[in-house]
Amino acid sequence: MLAYPAEPASPTDDALVQAYAGGDVTAFETLYARYEARVFGFCLRYLGDRDAAADAFQETFMRLVDGAARYEPRGRFPSWVFTIARRVCIDILRTDKKQRSAGDAGNILAIAGPAADIERRDELERYLSRLPPEQREVLLLHRYYGFAYEEVAAMTGSTEAAVKQKAYRALKTLRAAVT
Repeated sequence: MLAYPAEPASPTDDALVQAYAGGDVTAFETLYARYEARVFGFCLRYLGDRDAAADAFQETFMRLVDGAARYEPRGRFPSWVFTIARRVCIDILRTDKKQRSAGDAGNILAIAGPAADIERRDELERYLSRLPPEQREVLLLHRYYGFAYEEVAAMTGSTEAAVKQKAYRALKTLRAAVT
């Protein structure tokens, strides 16, 4: 029986950041490919505006490039990237005098899933847009992107208990609105 050499394991995100900081541009390309869709989707859902999301996405990766040399693998890399994206989105909302109709940040289309009918997705998006921004971001980070409450707390500079409370209130508000 022929034995084939095992394929090398793909490098961890932390190893890729360190390689990029050391000058390996392909390491950055790999990280970019891994996180491009998720980070853009988060920015779009947070801001509710495709142009603003594109700006936030670009700024997020620029900050990642700038901060790669200072990155310390203390936690999970995705938490670091999404923390950067969250801060960029907040900065955009703060500087936009119209607040880009901040309520539209839900873009529940992806949360509702492709199987949901258009009418239902539009309805859910309207409900999500009515949530206070803090509840909306916690709901997106925890329920949609799958970050643990502890990670969301670290990302938002809050306590785990406060994050759980915001998520609970957000879900309670959505359930009341839908029923």
